[in-house]
Amino acid sequence: MDNVLTVENLNVSYGRFGVIKDVTFSVQKGDYINIIGPNGAGKTTLAKAILGLIPYYSGSINLFNHRIGYLPQKTSFFGKFFPATVKEIVSLGLLGTKKHPKIFNSDDLNKIDNTLKKLDIYDLKNRKIGLLSGGQQQRVLLARALVNSPDILLLDEPTSALDPHFKREFYHILENLNKKDLTTILHITHDISGNEDNNNKILYINQSIIYYGNRENYTLPQMD
Repeated sequence: MDNVLTVENLNVSYGRFGVIKDVTFSVQKGDYINIIGPNGAGKTTLAKAILGLIPYYSGSINLFNHRIGYLPQKTSFFGKFFPATVKEIVSLGLLGTKKHPKIFNSDDLNKIDNTLKKLDIYDLKNRKIGLLSGGQQQRVLLARALVNSPDILLLDEPTSALDPHFKREFYHILENLNKKDLTTILHITHDISGNEDNNNKILYINQSIIYYGNRENYTLPQMD
């Protein structure tokens, strides 16, 4: 099997409180996995552990040197006076690949342009991000996560602040990334109500894994 991520016997605690307990699962190339569970179940902690943002845990996490892009939960939007342009925001996704001095070359600029075109926001390239709608801003942040061509895309409830119209558009973008580009997607969400029929797996976590398998076999109550 072509695994792009394995998590084995993962345990994470904050002080004496265990947040994640003995979590084990593997992700294969091209998987689309909805990570669900009640509030406080450890979903975001799991994401942070995979991203390497939690220094102390037991168990193992192996990304097999695959690149990972991250789109965090968006609780507020940019104010209208935020000075950065769309191009500048997206370019931040390439900074991690740059040694000092962090200068963008023509290849980097082409990557930015191509990513903006893929997400149908190229015409917004020189607009200030604070002047865009919430849905447009979320596309820009997705472009920032995608500009370095990650093998895995990790999203933490990215549609929680979007209206139903933009939410459907966003799910369609994710479906294309998964099916056409074979990007592996880990999607933390409360919404498995039918907007994401392309998803092939469910991971239900409540500190430990309650269910992990194909969506059609999932019988636990859907999350509110």
